[in-house]
Amino acid sequence: MTEPLLTVRCVCSWEVTGTEDEVVAATADHGRRIHNMDATREEILAMSAPASGAPSASQEAGRDPR
Repeated sequence: MTEPLLTVRCVCSWEVTGTEDEVVAATADHGRRIHNMDATREEILAMSAPASGAPSASQEAGRDPR
């Protein structure tokens, strides 16, 4: 069975979609690098939503995170 994909959208328009672990890692990295903020896994998961066909975090790896 495939793990469900999640999406997190930041107020700065940055967005990531992927597995739970991918989304947590990418969002934590984005928060630290762009906004100088640290979020816990639980905080990140609370702001996530089920994905709706967007590219996965691995596909986003080459994109500018802002």
